Amino acid sequence: MKNKVKGRISDLIGVSVALQALQRKKRYEKQLQQVDGALTTLEAQRDVLENANTNTLALDSMQRASKALKAVHKDIDVDKVDQILEDLAEQREVSDEKADAIGQPVGFNDGDLDEDELERELEELTEGLEEFSVEEDLPSVPVNDVRIGEKKGKEKEKRKVLAAS
Repeated sequence: MKNKVKGRISDLIGVSVALQALQRKKRYEKQLQQVDGALTTLEAQRDVLENANTNTLALDSMQRASKALKAVHKDIDVDKVDQILEDLAEQREVSDEKADAIGQPVGFNDGDLDEDELERELEELTEGLEEFSVEEDLPSVPVNDVRIGEKKGKEKEKRKVLAAS
């Protein structure tokens, strides 16, 4: 009987230990779920903060760029730009006039030249050129195919092939 009682006590102790282990397991699972939920919430919050920080940096950069552009354009308005462009065009015209003036031959007056006299001189020069006929002294140009050897044979073969197709 002592063995039965001992066996029963050890069974009861084993059941008690098993129940305690199950209770611990349930507590740990509940804690794990809570920690997992907290981690998920923290990660989501971190993502929100990173996005907010990125947006803040972008807006700050845009604001600085806007201020810089305003500073650049502060002293320049459209009328001033138009005036500068007109001044540049005027200066370009003045420069062109000076270049034209410098390009004129010095000491030659075009008004002193007689058109009729120039035409007569041109006619005299062209008559003098007609006396020299170069065509008679030049050899005639061959009209037939002047290629020789393989090149000529290959060309004929190519022509035959092309004509056959």
